[in-house]
Amino acid sequence: MELEHRLTLGYLQAHPVEAARHLESLDPHEAASLLETLPGEEIAGVLEHCLPVSTGKIIEELSKDLGANVLGAMNATSAIGVLRQFEEPVRQDILDRLDNPMGATLRRALRYSPNTAGSLADPQVFTLPPDIAVEEAIDRIRTYGQKAMYYVYVIDRDSKLEGVITLRQLLIDRSDHLVGTLMETQITTLSAEANLEEILKHSEWSRFHTLPVVDRWGTFFGALRYRMLRRIEKDVGGKAPLGSVSDSLMQLWEVYSLTGIRLMTDVAETLQERNKIG
Repeated sequence: MELEHRLTLGYLQAHPVEAARHLESLDPHEAASLLETLPGEEIAGVLEHCLPVSTGKIIEELSKDLGANVLGAMNATSAIGVLRQFEEPVRQDILDRLDNPMGATLRRALRYSPNTAGSLADPQVFTLPPDIAVEEAIDRIRTYGQKAMYYVYVIDRDSKLEGVITLRQLLIDRSDHLVGTLMETQITTLSAEANLEEILKHSEWSRFHTLPVVDRWGTFFGALRYRMLRRIEKDVGGKAPLGSVSDSLMQLWEVYSLTGIRLMTDVAETLQERNKIG
């Protein structure tokens, strides 16, 4: 049994996309039986590649605690899409079982309709506080850089958006400056309440490929990438209703991840060049 467990885990880790397709072809109860002995984070790594409706049905077959653990280990955008598949009592029960930071993030996003910026924004993009030195910021990029984009948003301890700085600015700066002294404070934002049509018509897409999302009090929700929005628009303009915009975003998450990998390769090369200069 131990060998079977290790083989299953190894396959899921090595081939998450293929495993997700196989799980979607199974009865949800059968799929859950294959997964229930595995750690929640490993299950989440596979189910993120399934459609939200399939993931929701599988999670309903898991124990309540394990189902909550799986959702808590997912990226927030995927978790939001899955939670929308449940009836309110089930959704609330799962949220009550999540740790406070993750539960708060998901509750906040779920207050917005599926086709709004507040719902579509990725809340787990890499951010920095304004009161740390550049060197510490670079250390954080090395450690948590898989969530980094070209624009790094600076938020205060109350999650209010204060500024934006680029990765390039951080990597070439050789001083002891604080992040807050280098950031740009005049920020173009998207309202969390904006619908898909309003988002796409935003005039600043001609200047920025990514925009931060904030609510009316300036609380940072995350960021939206224009390339992904255009592809979502095609789905909405075709067969998909507006209510399935979050589902479309789930399917594009793998593309987003690959972009992040290329970004961090660029970061690594820049760091090497910086070390040579030093």
